[in-house]
Amino acid sequence: LSKIKLGSNMPTKAELTIRKSDCEPQLIGEPTGELYDVILYFGIIDILQDYDISKKLEHAYKSFQYDPTSISAVDPKQYSRRFKDFVYKAFQEDKVDI
Repeated sequence: LSKIKLGSNMPTKAELTIRKSDCEPQLIGEPTGELYDVILYFGIIDILQDYDISKKLEHAYKSFQYDPTSISAVDPKQYSRRFKDFVYKAFQEDKVDI
């Protein structure tokens, strides 16, 4: 078994998506099947943020305007779950048919 370091020797592809202009706003567009090789760079900076009273107030305020589970100011456990789900979906291994 070989170990994989995230972003090191890991081929990555991105699929072009198109947002439809005739419907409600979309975060993610419709897939086109066009794949491109990409190199991803990212950093995790939110661990430097304290979830203090100002973040709790921000969460309460934004919850009136948006879906409370989709805003950035959420409690650390929910943020952690959401981040792990995102990483799992974003970095899935390609299924190889043998």
